[in-house]
Amino acid sequence: MIKQTVLARSLRVMFAGGVAAGVGLAALPAMAQETAAPVARVEVTGSSIKRADVEGSLPVQVVSAADIKRTGATNTAELLTTLSSNSMAGATNQAQGAGLSTYGMSSASLRGLGASKTLILVNGRRLGNYATDGTAVDVNSIPLASIDHVEVLKDGASGVYGSDAIGGVINFITRQNYQGVEVNGYTSVSRYGGGQTHKASIIGGWGDFDEDRYNITVSADFSKDNAIFGNQRDYANTAWNNNGLRDASATPSGNFSTFDPVTTRNANGVIPNALNTIGRGIGNPLSPNNCAANGSAFDANLGTCRYDSSPVLNLVPATKRANVGGSFRFKLNDKAEFFMEGFVSRNETTQSAQPSPYSASFLSTDPAFQTQNLYPAIIVSPSSPYYPANLAAANGVAGQPLTVSYRAFDGGGRVAKDTAIASHLAMGFRGTVKGFDYDVAYTHNSSDVTERAIQGYQNQTALVKLLSNNNAFNPLAQYQSADLAQQIYATNYVGAVMNATLRNDSLAARISGDLYQLPAGMMKFAVGASMADENLSINPSQAYQSGDVSGYGGAQLPLSTSRNSSAVFAETIIPIVKHLEADVAVRHDRYPNASATNPKVSLRWQPISQVLLRGSYGKGFREPSLPELYNQQTIGTSPNLTDPQTGQFGQFNQTYGGNRNLQPEKSEQSSLGIVVDPVKGLSVAVDWWKINVNNLVTTLTPSFTLAQAYAGNPLYTGLVTRDPAGNITNIVGTNINAGSVKTEGVDLDLRWAILKSPTYGNFNLRLNGTYTSKYDLTLADGTVQRSVARTIDNEGNVLSAVNQGGVIFRWKDQLTLDWKYKQYGLSLTNNFQSGYWDSYRADADEPIAQHVGAFSTWDLQGTYGGIKNLTLTAGVKNLFNRKPPEVITGGSFFQTGYDPTYYDPHGQTGYVSASYQF
Repeated sequence: MIKQTVLARSLRVMFAGGVAAGVGLAALPAMAQETAAPVARVEVTGSSIKRADVEGSLPVQVVSAADIKRTGATNTAELLTTLSSNSMAGATNQAQGAGLSTYGMSSASLRGLGASKTLILVNGRRLGNYATDGTAVDVNSIPLASIDHVEVLKDGASGVYGSDAIGGVINFITRQNYQGVEVNGYTSVSRYGGGQTHKASIIGGWGDFDEDRYNITVSADFSKDNAIFGNQRDYANTAWNNNGLRDASATPSGNFSTFDPVTTRNANGVIPNALNTIGRGIGNPLSPNNCAANGSAFDANLGTCRYDSSPVLNLVPATKRANVGGSFRFKLNDKAEFFMEGFVSRNETTQSAQPSPYSASFLSTDPAFQTQNLYPAIIVSPSSPYYPANLAAANGVAGQPLTVSYRAFDGGGRVAKDTAIASHLAMGFRGTVKGFDYDVAYTHNSSDVTERAIQGYQNQTALVKLLSNNNAFNPLAQYQSADLAQQIYATNYVGAVMNATLRNDSLAARISGDLYQLPAGMMKFAVGASMADENLSINPSQAYQSGDVSGYGGAQLPLSTSRNSSAVFAETIIPIVKHLEADVAVRHDRYPNASATNPKVSLRWQPISQVLLRGSYGKGFREPSLPELYNQQTIGTSPNLTDPQTGQFGQFNQTYGGNRNLQPEKSEQSSLGIVVDPVKGLSVAVDWWKINVNNLVTTLTPSFTLAQAYAGNPLYTGLVTRDPAGNITNIVGTNINAGSVKTEGVDLDLRWAILKSPTYGNFNLRLNGTYTSKYDLTLADGTVQRSVARTIDNEGNVLSAVNQGGVIFRWKDQLTLDWKYKQYGLSLTNNFQSGYWDSYRADADEPIAQHVGAFSTWDLQGTYGGIKNLTLTAGVKNLFNRKPPEVITGGSFFQTGYDPTYYDPHGQTGYVSASYQF
């Protein structure tokens, strides 16, 4: 019989099992049989707390349907912010998108390792990545109304799931086998205006799967969120103040610079370096007393006029969402079923930002100026009535043409609309054959993203041609004459900027069951295999490909590429002695450029019913995304820097793009934990975790590359090319593998049923917290950046771990007290994060780091279910109207005065909802 079992397993390994592969099927949804669960979890008997009932050898946090409702979240991204293990460092939310090209995406980042290292599943099956990003999932594509509960595996799991499962796994389990109809309505209002949310959803289910042999469950939800602007919040309505904590650097009109028309181009029409295009700044004639004439204000810290963009920026974009999801199950016989499940979502995000700025430093990144042999700056001739003769004379350039900065108020504020359509479909067969459980499924994922420019994005060459040497142009005025203003508005580019499509199709199968009876219990197994096909198409508009659209930072070239992958997977649970078992898994993934084999071993020991000890060790990997590998290489312009070899200062040609030679990121992780149920109704879980990631996919700063090449480092000398005179002709800045990160900490999960009383009701307490003791990022040159509870190093430089926003908090938790009595319910939740060190004051003679204090908010929610089939809910988020700590954002995003990665600018918000069941 043993031989037959092994043979059966071997025969099926070619097509069995695997949600593991790059498809995420190697493990089945949690609601399936225990042996098919995506993570090995064994029930602990003797506890009345569900949390103890599902504890296993790996730390898994379960967010129940009741937990989801208590958060008052209106979308999936908002729900995930309540997880202490989730950090916005390395992730993206929609609030960060103002002025940036995030295309409306929201993502998650377990342990702060980045969205690309957090695996997102639905019912144990992998979702496709966001088309424009290509490295991570847009979590808002998952319909919140269809979620039954969420399982968060706070440990690496590449040995089971394959690529991306380094920081952990978030598995959304949808509602299935539902019967009846339920409708829900929700509306909210913010104390200070803006940000109103209106939402409606419906779910219906027909058929009892056990009795009728089928079930159809369908859900739909629709929501609309209004925008919030900076001028609606006193903490975000200006980019500067008198305490030095805000430093507006937004370019105004009227900053003049010298003009050098002899900048040379090589035979290909390419500027070898941009040394002379920026020129020498000579000042603004309106400074210091008349800055308001061009819509700016005098900044005493910088000693010049600066434009304050904060009032017109989105703090929260306007969004519209529509989602439809469902499942179909049909029982073929007592041991087999056909299933189909999926969703389609449409998210529309409208971002607003300040009018486009123009200066030589911005325009020098636009290759359209080179192809048209046009000087990349707005030129003011000495014949202009607005020529600053006194300023020019004072700087020794009297009578010479000058260049000038300009902000295109007459073109309108920038408005862009992102439309993202995502779909997920899984269908197949599952059941039992001769005592073995099997699952065979086909999965299809798609992401289609389009961005359209609505207003305020000009064709840059057209605008420069219009304004250069135009004596009607007044660079010192905020608005031009009616005729010229109309011509400026006509240079706006209106239409599609970007269209991207990603498709992922996979086929996977798994078989599992009992393998052999050992003295301590039954040895179980699972084996499987999968294969996947991924296709990506990025199609920028012709204007975007030319780099001639303002506000987009240069050219984006099209990309059309694909790849196939395959994987095999095996796992076994071995009872070693009574109450001690081992879970051993191994997975082999194969991609066109690389392959990876990753093991996972975990132990679970329960010496007594009240105590569970667990530990794990594993290895993981992340295969580089298609854009990281295959993005076309383009030549752009570096920031201003000094060449250590020649001493030249300026901008230089730099090559950007993908790198086909990239290798996978590799990780090693371990954990130790204990779960104790000391008394009835109390469960405490403490888990230590450690993750090391090597071979990070990153890009090098050109200044670093130059310094290493100048020092003779052979790894970098080939990345800098020079002409015979020694002048830089190009710096390679494509993606490379370099650096590592080490992070370590402790998770605490406490659940306490304080009181169960027919007189006073039931009181329950829940604490979920994460303490991060280490987050050390090693850069390519060996520099170690200690990044816990700080955003800057000792010299005031923004740390690489948070250079796109976010903070690695030392401690973060959510504490909830819940009361339930008959038809009444009440919950009080505290959201807490510890303090950290932020950027230096802008006005200090010596660098002074600012300490941002600990921050917490309280949420209150009440429910009433005394009317048949009707549940009423009312709540307040940020009950005491806590305003955010004042911080310097370090240039990671355009909002100023607060950090949009962790503070919700809705502030104190009241909401009501109703749910009716038919």
